Amino acid sequence: MAAAQTTGPRRLIVQTAMSVRRWLAPATALFVSHQLCEVAVPVVVGLVIDRGIVDRDVPQLAVWVAVLVAVFVLLAWSYRTGVYFLVNGIQRAHHELRMRVSERSLDPRGFGDRQRPTGELLGVGGSDVQRVAFGGLLFVHPVAELAAVIAAGVVLISIAWPLGVAVILGGPLFLLLLDRFGRHLRTRAEDQQRLTADSASLAANAIAGFRTLTALGATGRAARSYAEASQRARVAAIATRRAEAWFVGVSSTATGAFVVAVGLIAAALAAQGSITVGQLITVVGVVQVVMGPMEALAVNVGAVWARSGASAKRVLSLLQAPYAREPREGEGPAVDPRAETSGGASAREHPTPARPTPALAVSGLTGEHLREVSFTVERGEIIGVVADAHDAAELVGLLGGRIHPPLGTITVDGLPLAEVDADRLHELVTAAPHAAHTVPGTVAANVVGVTGVAGARRSPDDALAAAAFEDVLEQLPNGIRTPLDGAGRTLSGGQRQRLALARALAAPAPVLVLHEPTGSIDAVTEQHIGERMRTATAQRATVVVCSNPQLLVRADRVLVLRDGSIAAEGTHEELMSTDLHYAEAVA
Repeated sequence: MAAAQTTGPRRLIVQTAMSVRRWLAPATALFVSHQLCEVAVPVVVGLVIDRGIVDRDVPQLAVWVAVLVAVFVLLAWSYRTGVYFLVNGIQRAHHELRMRVSERSLDPRGFGDRQRPTGELLGVGGSDVQRVAFGGLLFVHPVAELAAVIAAGVVLISIAWPLGVAVILGGPLFLLLLDRFGRHLRTRAEDQQRLTADSASLAANAIAGFRTLTALGATGRAARSYAEASQRARVAAIATRRAEAWFVGVSSTATGAFVVAVGLIAAALAAQGSITVGQLITVVGVVQVVMGPMEALAVNVGAVWARSGASAKRVLSLLQAPYAREPREGEGPAVDPRAETSGGASAREHPTPARPTPALAVSGLTGEHLREVSFTVERGEIIGVVADAHDAAELVGLLGGRIHPPLGTITVDGLPLAEVDADRLHELVTAAPHAAHTVPGTVAANVVGVTGVAGARRSPDDALAAAAFEDVLEQLPNGIRTPLDGAGRTLSGGQRQRLALARALAAPAPVLVLHEPTGSIDAVTEQHIGERMRTATAQRATVVVCSNPQLLVRADRVLVLRDGSIAAEGTHEELMSTDLHYAEAVA
């Protein structure tokens, strides 16, 4: 990660390509061979005409025809083998960068600058990573295309030096001008990708919080917000494609005009008798061949580089994001500050009754959406929280330690969560995400891991029963030992969510945070889970962020968040009779 902190967008593209140079290097050599063979074809054809046909020399004709066949064979082999190395290299670079982005996205230390919606993470880890990886094409095709331009210039110099000089000197100058012209395109590409990511984030967040939005009657507003964001992305995409079309059109026109001018000069030289018929054919053929590489150079330097550079900025914004909590080298296990007074002479000599410390204490919690949120939860107590999608997601992220609060504190048994090493957060807080995932392994392994959770307060059977998973076990061929794949395709969405709930209930952490744990579960099963929730969380401080009355009615108290702050607090029954907004939200 340290390397990423000093990397710019262009350097990231270069580093990504260089990480697979053992594949891209032979690909480059083979594509150079292919382009040189393309240039060699009209040269050999010219020799066939001059030395075989015009001179009526049959042996020479046979020799040069054989050379022409050999050139075609090498041309085809170079291209096919080059594609093999290139595809392997690009895919490996894509995979390696995607793994880096995934590791950073899933890092338990979280993001210290701002919360990143699921849609943004998916966009960066998907299309943006792919564009950066495909930036490796710029180190293969342009090199081969430039080799073709230089070879064409050498051939033309050998025939008529003004033509060769025009190609060799005009090509680099042409590319420099195109790179400057492409800056406008790069800016448009960055804006378009940012707006597209924003619309994707809105869609992902709306889907994740669909139940809450429905309960709050806000689906229409969410749909309008997405429609507006999608419209902005559409306009930006059209503007980007228009700019790209203009760029490609102007570059193609300029390249064509340049090549036509060279051809006209060659025709004039042939009319004057300065070059032979075979050389005229060679010049025309070489000019036609070099037109493709020159146009491709323009597109690669402009359009491809613009898209890769814009995506590289977005990838770096994630890779270089500060951690919510920085790792501390050599940090030992976090020590409960109360341990200093739990023993020792001073404590024994002056025993004073200590006020019980709540299992979870939140004080002045402030984030991107939350404002001065404070509450405590005792062991065995269940607190319900009703909030909109943004507030709910941020609260779960903060309580789970995935996000570091700009202001406020979170303590577990008196220990500040911000001082806990990221690798030990799971020992204090289990913050189950809204999405339900499975891992390859048996049902039991999905609940307590391969070897079980050390110190777990309940067995897989207890946790599965609390999550009302018994009926599913009866349907599975091997019950709790039934293997599941990573996608959990053998289970329905509601069954996966029950399995995820069982996993959270089996974890040993003293604080449990659940985010819409029954959003995909039918009403009857929800009721069973609600009835068993109290027993399943008897020794833990539990926060349930949801709008489900089956769970809220069993909470000791419910907090209602509006505009990021606690607007109301009470039992479910009290709030149903005194808070109209709450009643509408959970109805």
